Amino acid sequence: SVKGGLCGKHGKKKRKICECSSEGCTNISVSGGVCGKHGGRKPCSSEGCTSISVKGGLCGKHGKKKRKICECSSEGCTNISVSGGVCGKHGGRKPCSSEGCTSISVKGGLC
Repeated sequence: SVKGGLCGKHGKKKRKICECSSEGCTNISVSGGVCGKHGGRKPCSSEGCTSISVKGGLCGKHGKKKRKICECSSEGCTNISVSGGVCGKHGGRKPCSSEGCTSISVKGGLC
């Protein structure tokens, strides 16, 4: 129990939901009494972008970390590596752990 013999889930006060203060708008306010459409959220800080920021001042398009894509290290192969620097065709995926099966495992070691 946190307060008054109730846990946080049952003892918490419910957050007051307010409408946007911009005239004629019925959206829920996000920050400063206005909705995201009327300035309640900050724009993306990337130059020339008009999207709303999600995390760290950047929108989803500019804030995402790009995954490094590498080619298979097997000679002459141009496939994308999966694990250990090689593609699935050259041993980048583990075989199925079921006895006698030669398929590649998908989930939990089984095909």
